[in-house]
Amino acid sequence: MQKRVLFICSSILVLALAVSCGGGEQTTNLPPTGPGVAPPGASAPAATATVGGKITFEGTPPPNEKIQMSADPYCQQHSQNPTLETVKVSDGGLENVIVYVKSGMPNVTYPTPTDSVQIDQHDCHYIPHVFTMQTNQPLKVKNSDMTLHNIHAWAEKNPQFNVGQPVQNMVNETKFANEEVPLPIRCDVHKWMGAFVGVFNHPYHTVSKQGGTWELKLPAGNYEVVAWHEKYGVQTQMVEVKDNEKKEVTFGFKADSKPTE
Repeated sequence: MQKRVLFICSSILVLALAVSCGGGEQTTNLPPTGPGVAPPGASAPAATATVGGKITFEGTPPPNEKIQMSADPYCQQHSQNPTLETVKVSDGGLENVIVYVKSGMPNVTYPTPTDSVQIDQHDCHYIPHVFTMQTNQPLKVKNSDMTLHNIHAWAEKNPQFNVGQPVQNMVNETKFANEEVPLPIRCDVHKWMGAFVGVFNHPYHTVSKQGGTWELKLPAGNYEVVAWHEKYGVQTQMVEVKDNEKKEVTFGFKADSKPTE
């Protein structure tokens, strides 16, 4: 009888302590959420903010190296005064700059786009010269020329893609599973042919266009935004935006700038 009373009293004491300490609420081992952190399985907030601007260029653009195509008569016939595309300036702005969010984006898994990105080999040049895509997004590689091309992705964080395309309008498809910026692409047959791709596990990336203009749609937040160029390297800025806010960010490169990592 005495043991039974002691058991009942102990049970009441434990219950009382649980109610007084926890207020009857359940606890979990999940980490607390905070800025840039989302619960498991959550989707990204709506990208209502706009961040954009211009990649300015100061000084006289250095001349791009002339290409000698005499080794392939087809290339020589179809390309007039060909040069490399290392520095392309228009309306005072630098084109072919990869602009992307490096940190601050919501920590969620982003859906993989089903639409494919395409790189074409046309008149013995890669079109586009610089582009971005998402991890596991399909990349179509096309040969529009009546000559042999061999496209070689010199990846370091992804398996290398290396395939010959001897037939006009031949198309191959590949994917990159890991983030990599930049991922160089070369042609083993025509050494002057080169391109660069930025591969990201989120959708917040783009390439500067005519006049060096660029634009990103982002959720509200505080972000580290990076601009990368094949000759002049990297520049970084922090930017904070609210829902439905538009903010201008300007990156600037100079003709005599040294490359930065």
